[in-house]
Amino acid sequence: MKTKSSNRVNMINSTIGFSDANTAATAGIPSYATILAQVKSKMVLINSMNQIGDGSTKGVTLDTNALRKEMSTLALKCANATLAFANSTHNNTLAALVNYSESQLNRTKKEDIDDVCQAIHDATNANIAGATNFGVVASDVTDLQAAIDLYRIASQNPRQAIISKSQAKKQVTNMIREVIDDLLVAQLDKMVNTLKPTNKTFWDGFRQAREILELGTTTAKVRGTVLDDEDVPLKGVIFSILETGTEDEVASVKSDNKGKFNASKLKAGLFDFKWELKGYKTIIETEVKISNGKELKRKVVMEREIVVEGDVPMGMIQNISVNDVEGTPQTIITVEVTGSALRFYASNMPNGAPGAAFFDVQAGQTVTKTVQELIALLGANDTNKFVNVQNIGAMNGHYRITFDNLK
Repeated sequence: MKTKSSNRVNMINSTIGFSDANTAATAGIPSYATILAQVKSKMVLINSMNQIGDGSTKGVTLDTNALRKEMSTLALKCANATLAFANSTHNNTLAALVNYSESQLNRTKKEDIDDVCQAIHDATNANIAGATNFGVVASDVTDLQAAIDLYRIASQNPRQAIISKSQAKKQVTNMIREVIDDLLVAQLDKMVNTLKPTNKTFWDGFRQAREILELGTTTAKVRGTVLDDEDVPLKGVIFSILETGTEDEVASVKSDNKGKFNASKLKAGLFDFKWELKGYKTIIETEVKISNGKELKRKVVMEREIVVEGDVPMGMIQNISVNDVEGTPQTIITVEVTGSALRFYASNMPNGAPGAAFFDVQAGQTVTKTVQELIALLGANDTNKFVNVQNIGAMNGHYRITFDNLK
């Protein structure tokens, strides 16, 4: 089995093992056990096909009992769906071909069971368009044929199907994809997500089991998606990986038009993650552990942010327009001043005379205010759409005003 397939099989087995060890957590979701059983059944076929793919059809020892059970389970599913279809169309001939119960299949002699299952397969395959509406899908029919072929090899049936290494490897790849896409991503993952609010410990453990470790490699990768607070993908976000506690860049990539980013071939160690985009608040995640063969996933939501800054010469007054800043009651304004103390006023016109109310920010000081606090300090109202900044010190001053939590 190729390394990529092996890594995915290891993940599937980890997910099965974690689920079996925590059955109480999913007891309230009856379908969880049903889908998990389908995953286990698929793994019987995958493991058997893998033995052929890695070895030879001669001398291969397969688990006959496990394969018979899987073959019978798939045959019964195909038989029931096709029988329901036959009954709906009053096709008695077709109904007779697939009218088998579980007990009948179990009582069938080992040298005959594969022929019975083959007949069910052929009848279902010939009527798959109609049977699909009654609980069977095309992959079930494909899996049934694979189970029949494997059982015949395992039981050394004279009519055994010859499966080449290339055929077996292709089957393994297809089945692994079906398990991950159809059973894990589309179903089990969604069921587990319903438990996150009430059992985050289980949710975290499941997500860890579901991570694909790229064994056999000495590097790792980080991938994910960046969205705004309305779930719109953000393009052009710079994702940087830095040596922890420094600005030394290890890797840097940009998100695409779907908000997706991918940084690969990363060394192991502790790092800081940073996401930056003009007009949005920078996000930093510190001391993230990256391990060899590990794939880390991140979903990042960035909030809008506006930064206004400028210089005010000694003895001068500068004007700032805040007319385009769409704030909310939750908007936070952070004022940073360097060089010289500055005085901030509200004004109702560009370059207008400062109002009576004001507040001072000293050099080197950072002041954080809510919208309501700032309005109270400046005496602002609906007509005051500007801020005057006056240098009240003995040298040039610089201001930086940040607006967070905007509309």
